[in-house]
Amino acid sequence: MRLLFLIFLLLNAGAFGYIRFAESRASADNQLMLLQIAPEKMKLIKPASSPQPPRNDVSSGKPALVCLEWGGFTADDSTKAGAALEKVGMRDKITQRESSDRYWVYIPPLKSQAEVDKKASELKTRGVLDFSTVQDNEQWRYAIAFGSDFKSDEAANGYLAQLRQKGVRSAIVGSRGEKSVTFVIRDPGDVLAAKIAELKASFPTAQLKVAACADALTAKN
Repeated sequence: MRLLFLIFLLLNAGAFGYIRFAESRASADNQLMLLQIAPEKMKLIKPASSPQPPRNDVSSGKPALVCLEWGGFTADDSTKAGAALEKVGMRDKITQRESSDRYWVYIPPLKSQAEVDKKASELKTRGVLDFSTVQDNEQWRYAIAFGSDFKSDEAANGYLAQLRQKGVRSAIVGSRGEKSVTFVIRDPGDVLAAKIAELKASFPTAQLKVAACADALTAKN
């Protein structure tokens, strides 16, 4: 009897152990199945990154300096407007810029007709045919003009670059039309800007506008 009791006890213990193992295995299988069925519920938690210090450059959003452009003055009016600006106290903030409504590409006046003829022969050998000699103007007599007048110095310089490729080195770009003057006032501030607005009434044909300083100082009309 004692032997049978021990055998029965061992069988019960084994059955209990198997049941516990089966339950734990089923629990593990269930968890694995859940992860396979819903992998999108798994999340990786990243540590918060430390804030980057602000950079002192253009990308930081720092506003650019503002300039005022006051222009379209003839030679006489530009002298008066410049004097008025100096009285306001802006001498250290003013840049003066000249522009023209016409430009030309030319070789400066030569000394004689003989030199003009020699230069013309050289141009033809280089394949340059679109030129003429200035004869009817005392200041520009014996100058050699290329092409026609240009509305901007960019266009004139583009044509000059073509002549350079053909070996023409003595040609230059110059203004030919009526010149106008523009004053660029760098970072005037509210007070000085108001004073310039008051001066504008004395020069009704001049134009006053706001521009970024980098653009205003390099702009060409």
